[in-house]
Amino acid sequence: MKCAICKHGETQTGFTTIVLEKSETVLVFKQVPAQICDNCGEEYISSQTNKGILEKAKHEINKGIALELLNFKPSLPNVAYAN
Repeated sequence: MKCAICKHGETQTGFTTIVLEKSETVLVFKQVPAQICDNCGEEYISSQTNKGILEKAKHEINKGIALELLNFKPSLPNVAYAN
């Protein structure tokens, strides 16, 4: 897809790292499937992937985690690369 930010690049399938912070908690998700612009590097994740990350984040925050590094593995059957 054409990049919505730079309007010049095309996105390519890849992986990204997402950092979420809430109060005293920092969560780092590695290996998150994404579409990445080959021109500016803007990263796009699907709504399904976003939902999966937020569900995992809520679970970790409820455990009282202060800092956590997680490899993202989709728990939903159709979580895949952003399109």
